[in-house]
Amino acid sequence: MSRFVYFLITTNMIANIAASLPRVLLSGSNNGAITSMALALIFGVFATWSVIRLLSSFPGKTLPELMETYLSKWLFVPLLLFFAINWYVSGLATLITYSDILLRYLTPEMSIYSIVGTFILFITFGLVMKGRSVLYTIEIILVLLVPIILYFLLKVYLDRQLDWDNVGVAIMNVNSFPNYTLFTASSYIFLGFFDMLYFNKYIKKKMKFGIKEGLIVGGMGFFVLFTTYFIPIGFIGFDGIEDILYPWIVTTDSIRMKFGVVERIIFIFLLIFLAIAFLNIMIHWHVSLKFFQGALGIDKLEKRKKRTIANSILIIAFWTVSIVVAVKITEYGLFKYINYFYGTLPFLFILLMGTLMLVKRRANS
Repeated sequence: MSRFVYFLITTNMIANIAASLPRVLLSGSNNGAITSMALALIFGVFATWSVIRLLSSFPGKTLPELMETYLSKWLFVPLLLFFAINWYVSGLATLITYSDILLRYLTPEMSIYSIVGTFILFITFGLVMKGRSVLYTIEIILVLLVPIILYFLLKVYLDRQLDWDNVGVAIMNVNSFPNYTLFTASSYIFLGFFDMLYFNKYIKKKMKFGIKEGLIVGGMGFFVLFTTYFIPIGFIGFDGIEDILYPWIVTTDSIRMKFGVVERIIFIFLLIFLAIAFLNIMIHWHVSLKFFQGALGIDKLEKRKKRTIANSILIIAFWTVSIVVAVKITEYGLFKYINYFYGTLPFLFILLMGTLMLVKRRANS
């Protein structure tokens, strides 16, 4: 399997460690969080295998190209628009969450307009980049930052304030029945491979997903879910943790680097995860833009000037919706709508699988 698939999955996993996922999981710590994560682990590996297996039949092809070739226009246009909106919302959720984190912990004196505007300005460069350049950007940033993240996580695991008795108390709730919202939220960390529906364009060899690949993806998912859920409990305690807005931020704020240039590790933590968040939003919105272009026929326009104008309108629409939502949404509304978004993911997967199977059936006929 291509290294870029692992990069896309890794980026999505890391970006969600400090975002809304810990709040959602820990809010259900007494309501089936552990069993939900266990089911999500199985589902995540299965979903990755399913999509990679179907895509492997069409090396070098994107989802819009496949749908346009093998599906009727009345079917592929609304389906592709639906997928494009979902990819945009996925990036938007990360954008608003990290904007809120910045506003609370790093730049409380800045306005929400300035924070979101800065995000969008940098992300726009990723929207207009070529897909191959996006993949190489992902590779460079992950190679630079993942070792630092692993060092940081090792320091967290070895910190004396981590109380494994609290973790043991949390594990005692393993007999609770799974919760749908917690299951879908946990499953979301695996769905970075969905971005291969466009980036498959740059994978010319047939991809394979065997036992080795399954163990790697499953192992990554297990580590991220365990770290996201149990480590804050080990530092903060099991009782009352469901009321904390950003548990991982509170956790990192309790850790110090005794001989470091920056003593409070929270600043390093936020800057590193902010860089990964930029990367994650850029990937989702790049794919969303390509899906919109395919559905609206922008990439088929003959004159370059018309394509430029159409793409500019789409990017301005991305900006406008982001700023309006970021300004209007409340803390309660943010997590409420993110839970709604998580709830749609299984239906998105079923619809996507149905589309790919229909494409494959017609390609073979």
